[in-house]
Amino acid sequence: MSKIAVISTSTGSLDYINEKFDNLRILRMKIIMNDETFDDFTDINASEFYRRLSEDKSLVPSSSMPSIGEFLTMLEELEEEGYEEVIVTTISSELSGTYNVCLMGKNQYQGKMKIYVVNTLNAAITEGFLTLSALRMIKEGKTAADVVEYIEKIKTKRKQYFMVDNLRLFVANGRLTGAAGFIGSMFKIKPILEVNDDGKIVSLEKIRTQRKSLERMCEIILGDLEQVDDFVMTYISSDNLEGIEFVKNKISEVYPGHKYIEAPITPVIGCHTGVGTVGVAFFEIS
Repeated sequence: MSKIAVISTSTGSLDYINEKFDNLRILRMKIIMNDETFDDFTDINASEFYRRLSEDKSLVPSSSMPSIGEFLTMLEELEEEGYEEVIVTTISSELSGTYNVCLMGKNQYQGKMKIYVVNTLNAAITEGFLTLSALRMIKEGKTAADVVEYIEKIKTKRKQYFMVDNLRLFVANGRLTGAAGFIGSMFKIKPILEVNDDGKIVSLEKIRTQRKSLERMCEIILGDLEQVDDFVMTYISSDNLEGIEFVKNKISEVYPGHKYIEAPITPVIGCHTGVGTVGVAFFEIS
């Protein structure tokens, strides 16, 4: 049986998940603040990052991709450890150039391992869920080709929404499709955004208060779930524990005991979402 490793990008929030895998490596994105550069999670974690954002309302952090050199070094290390195949799961190519970095690295790689690079079309813990699925399938003895086929099949069998408490960083960093419609009132609304099937962030509804926005987001996703037989939920937030508990409780009222994964939004994505974001999604499984 082939020895298979998985490389995930740090945007998938897997650093915050208790489940551990010896064959997982995480390619670190970068956070830039006040002329300092930090590796995501290892240099600055979610709690410290959101503390800084809360204390300095003028702070505009930015993010950057890992280099091809970092990716190639990781591949070389895996080959030295005896791995024969590597599955790379990246954040949506519509949200970061990391997928293209990994493709270029794959083309430059001169070793013997077989490399699969998968554009998950997701971000945060929905991206992480796909990586976890890959790792669990490998543990069960599935081939790398089977794993990649499955991830490609389910990566858009999901609905993903999130409420942003403040659009300041989304607008500042240019990460919101159609942001122009929000700019005039971005400090007053708590919009519901969606990651669509192309992996883009698009605006869905404009709502004036956080509570109403969270209630509406729950209504939307519960409506989606009426058409689904089995699912796994994912919950994320950027230091908004009250908001995430509200959403979890609303879903649990209709689906008590449902399966879910929860994680904070890691700093490199928090550069764009800011503090107070709450996200909910589900994957349809069979």
